[in-house]
Amino acid sequence: MPYTTQGSFRKQAASAWLPNMPTQPGHSRNILPRLFCFSYAGGTSELFRQWQAALADICLICPVELPGRGSRMDEPFAPTLAQAAQEAACALLPYTDAPCYLFGHSLGSVLALETARVLQEQVQGQEGGARLPLGLIVSGRYPPHLPGRRRDLHDRPDEALIDEMRRLGGTPEELLNDRALLDMLLPIVRADFRLLETHRALATPCLHLPIHVFCGREDTDSPLELLARWQEVTDTPCSIDFFDGGHFYINESRDQLLRRLRQLLKKGCRS
Repeated sequence: MPYTTQGSFRKQAASAWLPNMPTQPGHSRNILPRLFCFSYAGGTSELFRQWQAALADICLICPVELPGRGSRMDEPFAPTLAQAAQEAACALLPYTDAPCYLFGHSLGSVLALETARVLQEQVQGQEGGARLPLGLIVSGRYPPHLPGRRRDLHDRPDEALIDEMRRLGGTPEELLNDRALLDMLLPIVRADFRLLETHRALATPCLHLPIHVFCGREDTDSPLELLARWQEVTDTPCSIDFFDGGHFYINESRDQLLRRLRQLLKKGCRS
């Protein structure tokens, strides 16, 4: 993605951020809600494409692709998380005329939060069909405004990044032992850790939408007492659900997760 000399994004087409944007099925009586999905560090939109078939009758899965990976491999990485959220919100805004949710896992939770804040500001300043998301679903991550939890992995040697990827799980051991594949993956992971670790997160501005917190029961980085503090960034109710597995329960308990998403989307669209 090109940048100006000041390092800010130039305006990009929504298709770059939403490369696999599905269309509303013509046979459906109702407008299906959209679920915009933000990936973990080093991830791509491909993870969420695999959810589309399982939830096709209840929602449209809309994976968000950051620059520097997947379909945007030839673009430079986003300079800051705040700028990435601004650009992602601009891409999503035209699609908020229909009911929608934002979902993010790990790094994606923080990016989804900041994108929701930008959308809230944009929607409040507009007339017409744009509206707030029905909810924000944050997964595998404590709220980013908590003090004293920053780590600086992004400027440490490759082996430190590999050790962290191994600790978190979710990356096959054969990939971690394949230097050629690591040489392609590590720059993406490092760039994403930099986004997260250099982001100055605040509890404000307050969101005016519900937050649903998902986490693996064995994810020791996100205990209940930290997850409960997501309530501090919204003035509406906050719920917490636990799933079998660790940080990457989204792979270990995929079916359980998709069932819970189905329940949540059905309830949200009825209310």
